[in-house]
Amino acid sequence: MTISLGPMMTVGTARIAVLTDCTISAVHTKGAVFLSGHKRPLAVLINQAGSMRVFSATGTPMTRKQTEDLCPGAWRRAQQQR
Repeated sequence: MTISLGPMMTVGTARIAVLTDCTISAVHTKGAVFLSGHKRPLAVLINQAGSMRVFSATGTPMTRKQTEDLCPGAWRRAQQQR
């Protein structure tokens, strides 16, 4: 599991980014290699009017600590990205 902060997007006056979990799997058998991958959202970070709000993928509000526990530095990077 790799958790990363996606690029900031502008929607109206809000700046929005998504924390995602990216997973890639590889299996080999009898000379063949099978690869698969998936990416799923974990949280949405919304920076608007100098205020940061974060929600889990289920819509539950998240604290700064919860966000940082999931992806260290994400809160600060989301505030700084333009």
